[in-house]
Amino acid sequence: MARRFIYLVATFMFSALGIVAVAPAAWAHATLEAASPADGAIVSRAPAEVTATFDESVGVSADSLQVFAPNGTKVADGATTHGSSPSEIVVKLKTGLGKGTYTVGWHVISADSHPVQGAWTFSIGAPSSTIVNPNALNPTSSPVVGFAFGLTRWLAFCCFALLMGAVAFVLFCWPAGASSPLVLRLTMGAWSGLAASVLGALLLQGVYGSGEGVAKVFWPNVLHATLYSRYGRSLGIRLILVVVALFVFTAILGNLREEDRRVPVRASITWGVLTAALAATWAAADHAGQGIQVPLALVSDIIHLSSVALWLGGLTMLAAIVLRRPRTPGGKVAASAAVRKSRAATQDAIQAVERFSPIALGCVGALLLSGTYQAWRGVGTWPALVDTTYGRLLLIKIGAMLVLIGLGYVARIRIATLRAPAAKVPLRTVEWVAAGLPNVRALAGARPGHGRLGNGGSLHIGPGNGAAAHGHAANGAAFQATANGARSNGAKSNGAGTNGAGTNGAGSNGSPADASHAPVTLRRLRWSVAAEATIAVAILGVTSILVNTATARESFTRPASAAVTFNTGGPGGRGSVAVTMTPDALGPNQVRVTVTSAAGKPYQPKQISVALRLPARNLGPLAVTLDPAGPGRYVSKTATPISVAGKWQLVITIRSDAFDETSVIIPVTVN
Repeated sequence: MARRFIYLVATFMFSALGIVAVAPAAWAHATLEAASPADGAIVSRAPAEVTATFDESVGVSADSLQVFAPNGTKVADGATTHGSSPSEIVVKLKTGLGKGTYTVGWHVISADSHPVQGAWTFSIGAPSSTIVNPNALNPTSSPVVGFAFGLTRWLAFCCFALLMGAVAFVLFCWPAGASSPLVLRLTMGAWSGLAASVLGALLLQGVYGSGEGVAKVFWPNVLHATLYSRYGRSLGIRLILVVVALFVFTAILGNLREEDRRVPVRASITWGVLTAALAATWAAADHAGQGIQVPLALVSDIIHLSSVALWLGGLTMLAAIVLRRPRTPGGKVAASAAVRKSRAATQDAIQAVERFSPIALGCVGALLLSGTYQAWRGVGTWPALVDTTYGRLLLIKIGAMLVLIGLGYVARIRIATLRAPAAKVPLRTVEWVAAGLPNVRALAGARPGHGRLGNGGSLHIGPGNGAAAHGHAANGAAFQATANGARSNGAKSNGAGTNGAGTNGAGSNGSPADASHAPVTLRRLRWSVAAEATIAVAILGVTSILVNTATARESFTRPASAAVTFNTGGPGGRGSVAVTMTPDALGPNQVRVTVTSAAGKPYQPKQISVALRLPARNLGPLAVTLDPAGPGRYVSKTATPISVAGKWQLVITIRSDAFDETSVIIPVTVN
């Protein structure tokens, strides 16, 4: 069984990596398709407005389009609005604009709720130099807003999983829990957290996407931009479903109490549909709603989130409520009452654990399948898995999931011991906690002898495997149990007889649940389940960051690399130079240069220099300072920022001696 389980997990993991290796490209965030005036255009007269068109509908704020004159002043006249379609935004310009180069900065909210931004330039009459503050072109939300927005996303995931999974656990595994005040407190707390997080996301999305501060959370134009975006509509639907969930789960718990633990089929179906509908609001608003294979991605995401909810909610119920130690009655309580209470709690826990075990296994399988597909869809290539933030976060999530699966396997082993006879359970000690008798331990394979129970009690263990153990306590309570756990005689106290816990609660395989070792197993199981729940909450934290991070497919770009030969004309002045620029995208880039001689050995020139220039825009040369990184190898001292896309040139000048040098040009296209 263990070997099959390990093979199954390994197969899924290797399948995920294999699919990632052959994935095609796809894009999810909004991309600028057209601009008017166009990027780099030279117009004879000042335009009346500036327009940007994207490949999908976008959320717009008042300053989504900002236009700056050559001296850095703003020349937009009014707020940015949508144009003829939800994918087009437009802003009017002031009259009487002078000649020179104007810079347009844009920032919008993609359909998947992520803010994207960029810039382009156009000239009136003729190009000129410009003075524009980069911070004005690329607004970012305050750290407080970013932290609060991330926290609300994480809280929403956790509370959704806890609420939906806890109620499902009561329905399918523990109907008796409907009468527990702890269950009601847990579900109401989860519902309150979910409602608060949805409202928080509605308020924070606008200022997060537009780069505003907390002070503008309640501004009408900011809220309007959120509510009229696809993400805002998903949040609105989610809020309605959260309200519906309050009435549904309270009705379910009430009916279970009234109907004596009978679970109606309608309640199970209703709760399942509600869980899937809530999960769909995340799927439609995040990465699954964009890119390739959207219908399949939506179904996969719904299954993924629903499985997480069932698993995490069930784990939390087990750790926080079901597997709690039975409380010892206060004061002087009859021994028989303590026995009845402890044994009833133990058997109830055993039954709930055994019912939840196959559900948890099914959730693991669903998570592996849907997670594999999502990894393929979000990453795409091997380098993107380690060279992008999204890929590295995904690796962390996969590692945590493997730990979870390992803990789940340990839990299944412990659940199996609940069904096995005591003689077959590899436990070093069996504590008679369920019998309410402290300080009693039956040692596996112990030699015949007597042991004291404290307060005058005694215990006798017979010889050999399967030997009977019997004894009496000082208060007169007598007990007897066979070591194979087949049956257990009831303890007697003050003439009141009770049936032994071992005679009730047969496991799913037909073996009775042995009360003699159940308390030990349940105690150990409680700790492993609590560890599972803690790791699952951490995984949801990583997930909340993942859904707000650009996928590896769209953020990963292959480094630009090329090699050319050179000849300075002097003695020993022949060889080749290879250049790599990473990531070859807008923003900071690292330049690496390798120089080799004609014989293929590392070449150490007397002097080497590198510069970047963009002939189409008359930009450059921008000097790139190099530091030695080994024989014939150099790396740029600081990351070189590139703020304009186009066909750049790397100009490399190599001096072989005091008189001979040459320059080679390597083209680099930055998209």
